[in-house]
Formats: sequence, structure tokens, C-alpha cells
Amino acid sequence: MTALDPAVKRWIEEAVGPGSHVVAVQVMPPSSTAKHAVDVLDTRGRQHRLVLRRYHDRERLGADPWYDPANEARVLLLLAETPVAAPRLYAADLGALECDVPALLEERIPGRSHRAPQDGDLEGFLRGLARPLPAIHAVEAGGAGLPLYAPYADPSALRPPAWSANPSLWERLAEVVAGPRPADPARFIHRDYHQGNVLWKDGRLSGVVDWTTGCWGPPGIDLARLRLNLAREVSPEAAERFLQIYPEEGGSPTERHPYWDLLDAADMADTGPPADADEAASWRRLEEYVVRVAALM
Repeated sequence: MTALDPAVKRWIEEAVGPGSHVVAVQVMPPSSTAKHAVDVLDTRGRQHRLVLRRYHDRERLGADPWYDPANEARVLLLLAETPVAAPRLYAADLGALECDVPALLEERIPGRSHRAPQDGDLEGFLRGLARPLPAIHAVEAGGAGLPLYAPYADPSALRPPAWSANPSLWERLAEVVAGPRPADPARFIHRDYHQGNVLWKDGRLSGVVDWTTGCWGPPGIDLARLRLNLAREVSPEAAERFLQIYPEEGGSPTERHPYWDLLDAADMADTGPPADADEAASWRRLEEYVVRVAALM
């Protein structure tokens, strides 16, 4: 959908308020959802910067429990009353009554995502990533009807990836994740917290997005998912440095456990071979990171 259907446009205008008008629409780069940036002017002359998130992958809608617009809607409503810098939810079309697929209309937080520090300031980059997590994990979500954390892939089915030059590493990882889990108290977590799901503006983190996977689970998974992505996209050393910075930014050092690091890394075992030299290098960095974590178990 490159342009808004008139019915969708009316739905968006009604969500902002009577007399509002869509004044600009732009297709955004797709991710797990198809997105449009939509600017709406209300009757007071205020401009509302929105994003229409369409859950366009019909196959995943029926098969992937972590691809659930209803869950993202619940999470955004929950976060509206907290200090977490998450988008405001304007409207939800969960039954695809207005759009061609289930969709959410959300605030468009200003900023851009960066996979690595843009100015060489790794320290500032890591501190910015650390700061939202204590507030996220402090959210009271016990009665919000959120799902319980579960790995993306079945740990018992883990096999060394075909691309790996170190299959014994993955065999060791499989042994660890098959064992008992740490007795960590469950809290509200993002579940897919990494540098691709945060936005930056003027050198500061401006918001956390993509809350589809928000759930009730071990906070160490948020640290694990971020550190895995840091290891792949920046360096294993950056992932280690994050652990030193996290308590300095208000995080609890007890949230991290190497078991959660390895359980999260196990989700990467079913990936296909690297598409190019850059991706191959990222997988080598991932395995170096896993080696370091496995040595702690």
C-alpha cells in the first residue's frame, strides 16, 4: 500500500479528532510491519506526527505468537502511564475493519535508529542504551494480560548452524540451555531490546519502539538481546563494556546471568548462511561473544 485508502484516511482523522485532516503521507522503510508516516492537522492547528503500522505478514499473523498487534496495543496502553519513552497509541484496528490488515496508529517519535555509534562515542552510545532499561523493568504489569517469556526457538531442538566453524561451541551451548533456568523474578520486559529498536535525536536517545514482543519475563533477556546485537554489530568488547555501564545508569547487576545470554544466543542457531562478507564477520563476532559467555558457565 503506497497511498492511503480513503477509508483508512478517514479512520486516522477520526482517531485524532473531529475536523482533523491528513496533510502528508510518506512510505517508511518496512521492518516486521509495513509503515506509513502520516502527518495530521487538528482543528486547533496542531500537527500530529503519526506512524501507521500494518501487520502485513499474514503467514506470521497465524503462526508467530510474537507477531501480535493486540499485544503491542496492550503494551502501549500500559506504558502511557509510565516514564518509559514509548509511542502513544492513537487507535487500533485489530480486526482489519478499516485497513487491509490489522494495524496500529501510533505517535511517531522523532529520531533515527543507529546500529553503531555515529560519532565514535561508544561510551555515550552504551550509556544511552542502558538508561531506559531500569524504567522498563520497573513497570507494574502483573495484571496487564501480557504473555510469558519464551524463546523464539525450541532450545531442545538446537543444532550447530551449518555456517559455524565451531560446532562444538553450539553443542556446549545446547547443554547449558537444556539445564535448569536461574530463579530470576519475572518483570515487564521489551523482549527484543536492541539498538535497532531505539531512536536517537541530537545525540540523545529519544524513544523505544517496536513493542510487539513486550511480555512478562526475566529482565536478563533484555540485557542478553542487546548484548548479542552489540557483539554482532559493534564488537564483543562493546557487549562486555555495557555490563560495566549498566549499574552506573541505575540497572541492577543481578539482572544479568550468563544463562540468559546463552539462551538468547540459541535463537540464532537456525539462521541461514551469511549473505556476504560483512554478515560473515558479524557471525564470527557473535561466536566470539558466545565463547566468552560460555566460559562463565
